[in-house]
Amino acid sequence: MATGERRIIQAIDEIVAKPGEGKALLDDYLARYAPGARARGMVLEQVLVSPPMWLDDQSNTLSFRWSIADTGGWWQMRFVGGNDPEVIAWWAEADARAVSRRRFFAAEPVDIEGLCHV
Repeated sequence: MATGERRIIQAIDEIVAKPGEGKALLDDYLARYAPGARARGMVLEQVLVSPPMWLDDQSNTLSFRWSIADTGGWWQMRFVGGNDPEVIAWWAEADARAVSRRRFFAAEPVDIEGLCHV
């Protein structure tokens, strides 16, 4: 990679918590999931809560934006996380406390060319 060349992949987790579970699910994600994700090379860039208040009778949406250095880092993150029983168990527990969740990957247009040539 040339000096200054970027190849950043963003991983975005979006979890819609069951009513009243937003704060606890956020705390659990940060305490139990995030340390392992960091060890797998992911960098937590942003955490958002919508709406911006804790709700007892409605759902909060929790959004976590991670960055991954490059395509090799993405494959490493996928392989290690997908084969770690603790990660699998954590997501199963989170699913029981959520209405829905999704993870998607994205990149800035400037990074796409470099990400396609691996």
